[in-house]
Amino acid sequence: STLLLQVAPEEFKTSISRVNACLRKNLPVNVKWLLCGCLCCCCTLGCSLWPVVCLNKRTRRSIQKLLEWENNRLYHKLGLHWKLSKRKCETSNMMEYVILIEFLPKYPIFRPD
Repeated sequence: STLLLQVAPEEFKTSISRVNACLRKNLPVNVKWLLCGCLCCCCTLGCSLWPVVCLNKRTRRSIQKLLEWENNRLYHKLGLHWKLSKRKCETSNMMEYVILIEFLPKYPIFRPD
């Protein structure tokens, strides 16, 4: 039989709030660079979009580090693992990042080898 552990609503809300705060801090800067890069794209042969690519990577790494911290702080103790995953959108060919919550395998520590 499988025992499912639940996360307290306050803990879940706190974790999601931390992710949203990270996105709120980073996305406005990324959007400004994207607009600037698009305006200058023809003159720079696309090189003006590189700052946006780098900022997006930095934002993604920040979210991954935050999720790693949350996992170590709480979720691994509950047998859960949060991770950022890329997947194809259902309605278009675009890609999106989603947070996956996986169950960690339970190791039988009292079972003989």
